[in-house]
Amino acid sequence: IISVDKKFLAALNAGDASTMLSLFDGSEVVMPPSEPAVIGREAVESWIQSFVDNVTAEQTWSSEEVVVFGDWAISRGTYAGTNTLKAAGVVIQDNGKYLWILKRQPDGSWKYARSIWNSDNPPPGAPSS
Repeated sequence: IISVDKKFLAALNAGDASTMLSLFDGSEVVMPPSEPAVIGREAVESWIQSFVDNVTAEQTWSSEEVVVFGDWAISRGTYAGTNTLKAAGVVIQDNGKYLWILKRQPDGSWKYARSIWNSDNPPPGAPSS
């Protein structure tokens, strides 16, 4: 499961949309921050492609917990790094947390079924605590 996380992170940082999508199980739901849920293969493929077309990611992830129960697993951790908006050249420093739910595939491999993450930073314009 940690190896799936590492492969996805490497693909994210390389802007490799096809590898990122290959790590989902086909029934995926992606819940990005400040956006509606992205449900199903076609919608997730479009979302990932749009992300890599518009953003250069330089992130690190730190796994804090992996729990396996039967054919399901949860990977929980934190992330930190930057996302650079390609068109504007704006660099966004971000850190936050994630929760990935993976499902064991018939061949024994693990793939993402659900994905959610959110920033620890306050939204733009919000007072910081």
